[in-house]
Amino acid sequence: MSAGDGREGKVRAGLAKARLGGNLAGKSLPRQIMTIAAWPLLEQVLSFICTSTSLFLATHLNTPPEETTAITAGIGVTGYVLWLGFLIQSGVGMGATALVSRMTGARKFGEANYYTNQAFSLGLLSGLVAAVLMWCTTGPLVRQVLGLQAAAAAVADEYMNIASWVAVFSGIIFAVNAALRGSRDTRTPFYVMLVMDGLNIVFSLIFTQVFGLGVPGLAWGLICGTVSAVLLLMWVLGRRSAQMHRLLNGQLLDAYAASRGEDYRPPLYLEAPALRPCRTAIRRILSIGLPQSVEIGGIWVIQIIVLAVIADMGDAYVGAQNIAIRIESISFLPGFAIGMAGAALVGQYLGAGSVRMALQTIHRCTLYAVIFMGCMGLVFYFFAGFFVDIFASNAAAVHAVAEPVVRLFVVMEPVYAGMLLLKMCLRGAGDTRRVMWVSYGGMGFFRVVCLLVWAHLWPNTLTLHGIWLLFAVDMAVEFWVLRRLVRGMGWARRRV
Repeated sequence: MSAGDGREGKVRAGLAKARLGGNLAGKSLPRQIMTIAAWPLLEQVLSFICTSTSLFLATHLNTPPEETTAITAGIGVTGYVLWLGFLIQSGVGMGATALVSRMTGARKFGEANYYTNQAFSLGLLSGLVAAVLMWCTTGPLVRQVLGLQAAAAAVADEYMNIASWVAVFSGIIFAVNAALRGSRDTRTPFYVMLVMDGLNIVFSLIFTQVFGLGVPGLAWGLICGTVSAVLLLMWVLGRRSAQMHRLLNGQLLDAYAASRGEDYRPPLYLEAPALRPCRTAIRRILSIGLPQSVEIGGIWVIQIIVLAVIADMGDAYVGAQNIAIRIESISFLPGFAIGMAGAALVGQYLGAGSVRMALQTIHRCTLYAVIFMGCMGLVFYFFAGFFVDIFASNAAAVHAVAEPVVRLFVVMEPVYAGMLLLKMCLRGAGDTRRVMWVSYGGMGFFRVVCLLVWAHLWPNTLTLHGIWLLFAVDMAVEFWVLRRLVRGMGWARRRV
């Protein structure tokens, strides 16, 4: 039966149940998900603590309430500038995850390692491009596009003039970490991010509290933490390289792995010849990853349009939007970790020839995420004031706007979980283009067309709470469409 047979999904789903090796050998599907998701969950918790600490420090610089509101708005907008710069990097990471996971499942370890090295080089290049892009666009974006008030725009400029250059180093981290996760090595990325986020907090505290550098101190803390993480990552990969060269002793990696047994999985490591950019390899990575970059780029444009509408309502609303997103990201932690496990397992089961297990992975991961994030939505509803106070205790106007939005999460989180997991699992299968069109269709209609019509015809009725209700409708529609795509099984026939 050919791979393109339209009946492949049904037939193979009933027959194939592949066995994965390494640390997943002999484990049930729930345990496999937990094994892969555990370290990304810790990683996401660290990332949340780091970003939240930066926001907390920014809003607790002993400034007057009006200035605190401006800082909250300015720092919030920098997140969108950083998002713009990381578009290409995200594409490299997605391409690396899909290719390495598929090759690991098929036990083509030599190819998996080669594409990891190509991702390293491509990550560095994408980081350089991203740094220049962010540095050049910050001023026009915050002033001409978003129209922030002068004080908030000055805060954004002050931060991004320094923080833009973090992309040079983060490009390497995101690309290699994505490849490592695709090979089921989630522990190493955790340690790298532990150093990055932990030292970010330490340096930020030193620069702001000891040296009194204010907002620029937060940017310098980000750069110092990221540089430290790159050095650690290169040291780990370098040690692995020396170890593997001793073990191989001139033997090919695939042959050596075969001699060690079915459950053996060699670590990924650096090889100097494989670091030289290869046009064919780069094209293959980008053919999978660029649709996600284009998708995220379109989403970024949509979010900028939404933020521009919110900015017209005042700095307090921009600050409340930033705080609401930061609080929502707490529930995002388990959901994203499960999604990363789902993406890796779907790719590996498809590589091992089992559509059945890939489909079961999608269903299980989606269910787990809905349960976890739904429970977090209940917590937000009952303790909304407490969460908002963490970031807005010095800005009453921001607090008043943000609290009703946080209470709304009780409805949004289960739907968001389902949508998020289906997208991540489909991307893990390499089906990034259709996910892109679903995102564009839903967000383009609800968050652009509907929101702009609302703001134009009934501006006096526009509230941040109402805008987030519109987001919830968008997520529900996207979830419904993605479920139909999963049932159609086209993703199972996607070649990478």
